[in-house]
Amino acid sequence: MSPILLYSMGDDLLFETELEFGLSGELTTTSLEYAQIDYQGFENLQIIAGKFLVPFGLFSERLHPTWINKLPSAPVVFGHAHGGVAEESLLPVLSDAGVMLRVAKPFGTDWSFDLTGYVSQGPIAAADDADHGGAVEEGHGSLIARGAARLTATGNALNEEIPAVGFGVGFADNNSNKMIGARVGFVKGGTFEAYLSGFQARYDPESILDYWATALSVQWRPAGFDLLGEGVVTSQEFERAEGFATLNRSGFYIQAARRYGPWEPVARFGYQSQGKVNSDVITESHTALALGLDYWLDTTVPLKFMYEFHEEKSDQLVIQWGFGF
Repeated sequence: MSPILLYSMGDDLLFETELEFGLSGELTTTSLEYAQIDYQGFENLQIIAGKFLVPFGLFSERLHPTWINKLPSAPVVFGHAHGGVAEESLLPVLSDAGVMLRVAKPFGTDWSFDLTGYVSQGPIAAADDADHGGAVEEGHGSLIARGAARLTATGNALNEEIPAVGFGVGFADNNSNKMIGARVGFVKGGTFEAYLSGFQARYDPESILDYWATALSVQWRPAGFDLLGEGVVTSQEFERAEGFATLNRSGFYIQAARRYGPWEPVARFGYQSQGKVNSDVITESHTALALGLDYWLDTTVPLKFMYEFHEEKSDQLVIQWGFGF
């Protein structure tokens, strides 16, 4: 369960947070997805501070809550992972501690230019989490452990461990480097939005190893349809026996939905490419197809049915009830 709490402190200040509650054996677990204060006293500028949802793409910041996400699962590009480490996806739902500025500038009669920039603590190598306020579960240690590596051209199997990278695992930082990112977009009323996002940081204690990502996101709502697509490219530098190397990965998803009274059919297809270091394949490509049907009991209360075909795990039938208030 992940309740989102909003509290308005006068006309200019808004506090919002999302808490996560779960079960692990006989224990109840709690975690903080985000907690931020928004200052809205300027005409076209917002100042946000705290642990916020990183404005990278659209899904993490806007669409992942249960009562907003039209399907019970996340796309293959983004995963709602414990400990801030993505499982079977490129990136988790990103959140981090820092400061963010948003600028919205209207032009013409319908269009506006949106720019968001932020500085935050940045990612951290999973192996360092225990020393910096985070907790990564067993199996998060390396990508090699989760995806079989193919043989190289010389017949020698790759055996380096590539560190998993965690985002928003705690308020402490493991180095002096900060994550710097931005998202720029063009918006036409409630019918069309297009954004280009990116961030860069160094995730190791010595501030040597780079991690960067870029995303292109488009949402279009023609004639009652809601069409959404996002593509993501990530690059992670790591150290190996003969020096430094870079793991490159990419993926995308497209989603379509349309309301017919209280009913809303939804379809989403996602693809994640092979993870490669030069010509060496570290993780295999895979796809996921989700077919869903939502019944809206109220404007913020959907009952969702979904069947998902996934190459990396068993197919699943999911029924989910979401609510916002």
